[in-house]
Amino acid sequence: MRKFIIIVSLFSALSLCAQEAEITEAKPKFGINFQAKLGYASLVRSNNVDLQGTVNAGDMLFYYKFSDLTSISTGIGLLEYRANGTTSGESYSLSQTYLRIPVYMNFSLSIFEDALSNKLKAYTGIGFYANTLLEEEIQTLNENITNENQGWNGGYAFQVGMKFGISEGFNFGIGFETQSDFSAMKKKDTKRKLEGISTINFQLIYNF
Repeated sequence: MRKFIIIVSLFSALSLCAQEAEITEAKPKFGINFQAKLGYASLVRSNNVDLQGTVNAGDMLFYYKFSDLTSISTGIGLLEYRANGTTSGESYSLSQTYLRIPVYMNFSLSIFEDALSNKLKAYTGIGFYANTLLEEEIQTLNENITNENQGWNGGYAFQVGMKFGISEGFNFGIGFETQSDFSAMKKKDTKRKLEGISTINFQLIYNF
């Protein structure tokens, strides 16, 4: 009888653990996050003064949600940097296109949970990215110069903002992000990196 009670107790305990595991496994969600970014940045180059310019960027991120509070995301992004400058008395326009591979750790917290049915949330994210300059175009009155594949570097990013649940599985977000390259890419004795990247971010978030 004692063995029977022990076996039943073990079976019950294992069943409860299995049920808890199923509940735990049901909570994490996959999703996709589309981001559009508008802002400005400073281009730092060797043997040149820092150049202030505008930034237009977009990311497509896939994320895994550990819980209602935390998730991790990664994907691919494109960033365009544009600026005007003067060298040796001649004006020029500069256009650069970067390819980025970011990884973010994200955190969120519900606001006015009772009043808004858990729809309004504050979020923050910290992350790192690998970055390569795909193409650089320098245009003057007399010529156009195009440089391709100008090397790789890395940087860090920090996000903060708000997101609102529009419907089941669909959220809209708006926030602020600051990024900066922590290393310089080098090609043909020229070092370059983007610093002080500040953008306003607009997000469309879908849960699978």
